[in-house]
This record gives sequence, C-alpha cells and structure tokens, in this order.
Amino acid sequence: MLRRLSKNVKITLSILLIFIGIALISFTYFSGIKSNLFNYKNINLLEQEIVLPEPVEEIIEIDTTVPTEVVSTTVPTTTKKVSKKDSYIGYLEIPKIKVKRGFLSVDSKYNSVKYNVMLIKGSDMPDVKNGNLILAAHRGNSSVSFFENLYKLSNGDTAKITYNGKVYTYKLVDDYLVPKTGNITISRNADATTLTLITCTRYGNDTQTVFVFELDSVK
Repeated sequence: MLRRLSKNVKITLSILLIFIGIALISFTYFSGIKSNLFNYKNINLLEQEIVLPEPVEEIIEIDTTVPTEVVSTTVPTTTKKVSKKDSYIGYLEIPKIKVKRGFLSVDSKYNSVKYNVMLIKGSDMPDVKNGNLILAAHRGNSSVSFFENLYKLSNGDTAKITYNGKVYTYKLVDDYLVPKTGNITISRNADATTLTLITCTRYGNDTQTVFVFELDSVK
C-alpha cells in the first residue's frame, strides 16, 4: 500500500515538473518575441527635426467690407508668363474632408501658408523610397485655412498625392501634438514612405498637430 502510494506521488511530481518545464520554456520564448518586437519597433523609428519658416496658426477671417459705389473702368489686359517654379508641382487630396489643393516647389515665392499648402524644406517627393513629404497649412475659417478639418481624420483614412503623372495613396497611421516653437520633431517608421501634414491644434494655442500617413499604393 505504501509502495503504491509512493509510486503515485512520484508520477504526480514528474507530471508537475514537466508542466513547470513547459511553462518556463513558453515564458522564455514569448518574452523573447516581445523583446524582439520592442527592439524592431525602436530600431526602425526615425526622428526628423524640421523648421517651419512661417508660423502655422488658426486664422479667423473677419468681413470688414464696406459697400462702395461701383465705377466701370476699362483696364487693358496683358499676358504675363507664369514662372515654372510658380506652377503647382503636385496636388494633395483628402477625400473624407473634401480637400484638394496644389503645392509648389520650395523655392517659389508663393510656397507659403499665406497663399497655399506649403511644401516644407527638406521634404522628399513621393517617388523617393522611404522618404517623407511634409506639407503645412493654416486652420480656421479664412480662405487659406486648407487644413481646417484635419482633426476629423482617423487612423486608416486616406490622403492622395498626384505627382509626375502618378497617384500615391497614403493611410493615416498616427497623429500627435508638439509644442508650438517653430521646430518640430517628426516621428515615423524609417522603413515606410510617408506623408506628414502639419497644422495648428484645434482648441490649443500652444501646440501643433502632426498627422503621419504611410504609403499604401501607387497608380
């Protein structure tokens, strides 16, 4: 009887040790996976610091127009040749919020948030692999507040860039706030081709919001 009981205890202990061994192996394995994923994410995180040459703010347009007498005059028309650098080199389209605006080269005098969606110096064009196209614009209710409704976007929403006859479609993957200092650190996946949009934060005077999109398709 005692011998049989001792044998059962040994079997139970053996089974228990086997389960403990399996648990330790599993814990080590999954801890390793978690560590590798953490390292991979951080190794592939790229931080790029840019300088905004002009403040991106909320602009409220107040109508101060006073009715005046209209005087008919004849003005001679002249044909003025538009400089190539003052022509749009690409177009931004965000279907969800009905935005479609062109942007100019960085050396155009009209490449400014005063007039357009501004192309930030240091940007890469969409055809640069793992590059980052950076655009900025005002928000508010003025005629140049092209990024007024960016806050309505959610992860997975799309933005399109038309450039050199191709349409690059991006999906929103992240958005975050940065202090309004004129210098912005953009955090993005170094292994992805990205589009970054910058505007002032809704209901926040001291911060700006950065929206990061990653390339999904090219047609």
